[in-house]
Amino acid sequence: MTSSVLSANYNTILFEFGVTLVSSKILYALLRKLYQPRVFSDLLLGILLAQFRILSVTNAINLVFAKLGPFVFAPYLFALGVEMDPFALLLDAAAADAVVAYAGILSTAALVAALHSAVVLPVTGIVHERSLRAFLGLAAVLANTASPVLTRLATDLKIAKTNVGRLAVGAGVTSDMVTTLLIALGSMVWRDGDADAVTSSADLAQPLLTGAALLAVAMSGFASRAMAEWVDGRNPEGRRMRGFDLSLVALAAAAMCWVVSALQLDFNMAAFMVGLAFPSEGRVSRLLVSKANFVLSSFVLPLYVAHVCLSLRQTTDDIEAAGVDPDSQVFRVYVMQLPFPWWKVFFATAMGTLGKVAGCAGVGLIKGLGWLEALALGMLLNVKGYFHIYCALAAFEAGIITDKSFMALIFMVALNVAVTPVVGMGIASWARRSVQWRLMGLQHHDPATELRLVVGLHGAQDVPTLAFLVDSLRSCGGGGLACYAVDMVQLTDQTAAAIVKGGGFDGVTVVDEEVSEMRKLIGEALDAYVSGDIKVRRLLALSSFQDMHGDMCICAEDAMAALILLPFHKTQCLDGTMDAAGLHYGFRLVNQKVLQLAPCSVGIMVDRGLGRLQNQQQNQTPVNVVVVFIGGADDREALTLAAFVCKHPGIRLTALRIVQSAAAQARARARTSLFESKSRRNILHLQAAAPNGGAAASNEELQAQADDKFFAEFYRKHVAGNKGAVGYLEKHVADGAELVSVLRGMQGDYRLFVVGKGRDRNSVLTEGLDEWAECLELGPVGDILASSDFSATASVLIVQQYDAKKHYKVIDDEFMPL
Repeated sequence: MTSSVLSANYNTILFEFGVTLVSSKILYALLRKLYQPRVFSDLLLGILLAQFRILSVTNAINLVFAKLGPFVFAPYLFALGVEMDPFALLLDAAAADAVVAYAGILSTAALVAALHSAVVLPVTGIVHERSLRAFLGLAAVLANTASPVLTRLATDLKIAKTNVGRLAVGAGVTSDMVTTLLIALGSMVWRDGDADAVTSSADLAQPLLTGAALLAVAMSGFASRAMAEWVDGRNPEGRRMRGFDLSLVALAAAAMCWVVSALQLDFNMAAFMVGLAFPSEGRVSRLLVSKANFVLSSFVLPLYVAHVCLSLRQTTDDIEAAGVDPDSQVFRVYVMQLPFPWWKVFFATAMGTLGKVAGCAGVGLIKGLGWLEALALGMLLNVKGYFHIYCALAAFEAGIITDKSFMALIFMVALNVAVTPVVGMGIASWARRSVQWRLMGLQHHDPATELRLVVGLHGAQDVPTLAFLVDSLRSCGGGGLACYAVDMVQLTDQTAAAIVKGGGFDGVTVVDEEVSEMRKLIGEALDAYVSGDIKVRRLLALSSFQDMHGDMCICAEDAMAALILLPFHKTQCLDGTMDAAGLHYGFRLVNQKVLQLAPCSVGIMVDRGLGRLQNQQQNQTPVNVVVVFIGGADDREALTLAAFVCKHPGIRLTALRIVQSAAAQARARARTSLFESKSRRNILHLQAAAPNGGAAASNEELQAQADDKFFAEFYRKHVAGNKGAVGYLEKHVADGAELVSVLRGMQGDYRLFVVGKGRDRNSVLTEGLDEWAECLELGPVGDILASSDFSATASVLIVQQYDAKKHYKVIDDEFMPL
């Protein structure tokens, strides 16, 4: 009988835990579109559970966490400590982000000290206990920055690469480390919960215990470093980490936490101290952080936040004033509907925000930021998170704050986290508006200035061919060449759990094992294939497939790039066919959005082993490249790229011009006449119809004139004036079928086809080709060249020119430069 009851209880607990976790994930998926972090969805769900007391969830969660509560937050604090480097407090003390962090901490502490009388008032006060530990603890908690929440927000809002974003992420980590360390040290001083213990002379053993705890932490640091080195030696890079070794490290870390906590130190604070002593670099550390954060964010923390919110209570006086019996069912159902402490919420929010903004914004102004950017910096560093929820519960259980203040702090965290993404979006909009839009593309590039390229990489397999293209452009002019290699990493729950502060141009990075291995292979491939005289800067695009185009466009804007090069979403199989099975199909969505929204020209590279073959031949055999010119702005951009490439000694270029035959010209004239006649029939006033038809006709004529002029200049410079170094072919075709036939006849002679996408091309030669197209984003000609049945050896580069009409208000296309 007893076993059946326990079994029923276990089934109920598992069911209610499952409902809570699923509800949290659904709520997070909905709120994520508003850039709300996971902690806000967990808080919102917990508040709803506390308000309505759905089913018996309160009994299940509180029953479990009443036993595990003192230990459940320890893994979070341990992982947080592992991410941090305590030596940075000494080595980087004068860095800009450290100065900003210290200024925010000091200003918040000064404000709490100045308002100490209001802090203990019954209406607005936060603390119930008049003691030194209460005021210092409140100051440290309000000055703390939730660095994991901030790094994730910086990634989602695309501000990690801005000046404010990088400064905020760096200062957030420093602020989080310093304030959490102060709270941990405070827990050593007031280890028995007595506020006056520090002044008691009777407890002579307390200094000895504190010293012993610090010594144990130091010893755990030496032991953990030795164990990490031993495990790294057993699991070299490139080989999957053994689960037994990682479990052994986790058990050893737990044992160290237990030893430190045995010296009368809070177990959670002991976990943070041990994690801080743990080496922050290395494969073991990366795996521990990523695995622990993934499990915590997916399972533990939503349940923990629900437990905290279900612990919300009002004071007995408020219950009696409301006329509700504390033992009644009504109290258990409507406990959240009693008088709410709005003044406490407002006071805590205002005190924390003003303290952070005053110090951080002041230093930001001194460091050269504008006043809007400095204000945004302070607001970002004021973001709260899971640690603040833990501190509120710990203070409530210790009697430092009342239940009203407990509720006020929980709602303060929710309000703060909900508002912070708005600040981040404001920063992103300011950064975008500050960019002076101009014609960014190869055709408008000044050869005397540096040519900048943004190259997207899905993995190491994309490096050889894209590196060949970058190397072929290094002779483009006297300004040199700079390449921004962007590792395109999909943001999943697992990679999101491994986001930490980054270095250099990237504000954040990922310590996930698979991502780190991929980035390492990309770096090795870049070192092997890219010439030493090309400046290469490594970047990271960490986003979901729906948002990754934003990272690429922002990189191009920040770098003022003229061209974005992206790999095709399909890879070549062993039988020569093109298949997307090797890669996630979401990269096609990324390419489509980049083509639509890019601030410069874009090139899509369909790789059929070009770079690998050249590396095997050690560049002894010139590469035969053909550029196909039909007409239009995209073809002119492709011809410009070919003009840069032809200067490379290892490339033999041929320019193929497709010209309409007599039959095609007759069809074109008939189509123009038909268009003009339809326009006259559809418009009532004949006088107004004539200019419209003339404008359409004149636009085609202007495009044709621009094509003829541009190709004639190319021919003069590179064909006639270069002693035949660039070949020239001219083919007269009548329709799309003949065009395809001509291209198929050349596929065995050339290793690379360069074609324009043909967005604005209005030619009878490509009519009907897009009806059977599989990838419309490549254009009619590019889709044919990229298909599996075209060639097994010829790679293709599809070029799209930057469309200035996206960023300039244009009355008519005639006013746009050709």
